[in-house]
Formats: sequence, C-alpha cells, structure tokens
Amino acid sequence: MLDKKISENGDEVIVSFGPFDGLDEIHRMDAMMFENIPEDIGRYDGHEVNMDDTDGRLFAYGRNAEELFKLMQPMLLQFDFLNKAMVYLRFNKEDGTYSELEFNLSQVK
Repeated sequence: MLDKKISENGDEVIVSFGPFDGLDEIHRMDAMMFENIPEDIGRYDGHEVNMDDTDGRLFAYGRNAEELFKLMQPMLLQFDFLNKAMVYLRFNKEDGTYSELEFNLSQVK
C-alpha cells in the first residue's frame, strides 16, 4: 500500500540531514521551496525532524526526480545545515518498480 501511495505522487526527492540549530532556518528553506517549485515540475511537501534537533528529512515529489532536484539544488546549497545532507532520488515506474540514486549534496556542487 505504501508503494502505491508513493507512485501516485510521482518520483521522489528526499533530503536527509543531520544536526541543526532550531527550526527558523528550516522554515526559511521551506518557504523558499514552496514558493519556487512550479506545479508542472513538482511539489515540495515539507519536512520532518526529530524533537532533539539531531536530524530530519525534506520531501518533494514530481514527474521526474532528477529535474526536480536540479531545481531544488541551488536553494538547498544556500543553507549550511544541509552541507552534509544525503539526497535520495527515487524514480517510480508505471509497472510498480522503481530505481534509486543516492549521493551526498556536497558532491554535486
């Protein structure tokens, strides 16, 4: 059931990050993503964080994970708390299968 729900959202971009200093910076980044990702490319779905500020994840969905990430990348690079973030691109296929790509955000500057 989870895979069906995910595939209905299209491809996925998940950014996993480590420690951060409060939510203000994450909220600024959220606002930037919500305002600057066109609907025809995808949608930013927000973040989740641990209550102790040790780590979190950002979620976005679109028709093509690579295209969506390329749009998000310059915005992500503006925030120091994402310097060591891991990026996961998931390409969902019509037959229910998928392929994934995983890399460090700092490797694609």
